[in-house]
Amino acid sequence: MKKLRDAGIPTVVWLTPILPFMNDTEDNISNILDMCIEARVYGIICFGMVLTLREGKRKYFYEQLDRLFPDLKEKYIRTYGNRYMIESSYNRDLMRLFHRKCEENGIVHDNRKIFNYLHFFEEKNANRQLSIWDLEVR
Repeated sequence: MKKLRDAGIPTVVWLTPILPFMNDTEDNISNILDMCIEARVYGIICFGMVLTLREGKRKYFYEQLDRLFPDLKEKYIRTYGNRYMIESSYNRDLMRLFHRKCEENGIVHDNRKIFNYLHFFEEKNANRQLSIWDLEVR
């Protein structure tokens, strides 16, 4: 992100996934936000401190939990069952932190504003057929 900033390219970060019992800590979210602040990102998209699990994705996620974090899968199943939207129990406090740090540092954190902003970027050479006359002859 810093290289993009240094090149004058505005950046937007999508803050996801937030994994309950793993990375849903104030310290982790704060550190991510600090990196965004340092890189002077334009905005951060966040729909909450959540993880979404579709059926096929859930199977893969649980396989990886079994492989990397034994016993954690059972905690997810007990806590969330088969829910699609897995929200951190710290969502409210972490979202408060997210909004406060963004506001204090001039980072856009209204998802609608960010998506509108992204639609304004023009595509270079959009819908333009490359011509032989565009080639440089040496």
